[in-house]
Amino acid sequence: MKKTRKTLMIASILFMGAIWGFIAFEKGTNLFQGLDLFIFILIIAGGVIALVAAFKRDKEIKAGLPVEDELSTRIKHKTGYYAYMASLYMWLFIFIFKDKFPDVETRLGGGILLSCLIWAITKFIVKQKFDE
Repeated sequence: MKKTRKTLMIASILFMGAIWGFIAFEKGTNLFQGLDLFIFILIIAGGVIALVAAFKRDKEIKAGLPVEDELSTRIKHKTGYYAYMASLYMWLFIFIFKDKFPDVETRLGGGILLSCLIWAITKFIVKQKFDE
């Protein structure tokens, strides 16, 4: 099972690389400019965060630690609450500055990626300062 998971992760990375290669081949050298570059960086950051989390979880399982306990559940709930509240304000600002985005797809995609980034940052902060 462990080997299957690693194979799946490698296959998904290669698949994403092939898709990005195809997009770059179709659009040429003017692919990453302005907001598109920022969105691409957010996608890469999200992928790196997901890979690090997957490797860390595999390492904890291999060490014999429980996958889920009461503290991790409380951290997850607290993270979700704070990330949701921050995302609401983020969407408010996206709609206030909607004329700064070139099209609706960019606004929606950027908003979703920023919500994921907000969740990752919130999870890091809550884990560092969990006082309850």
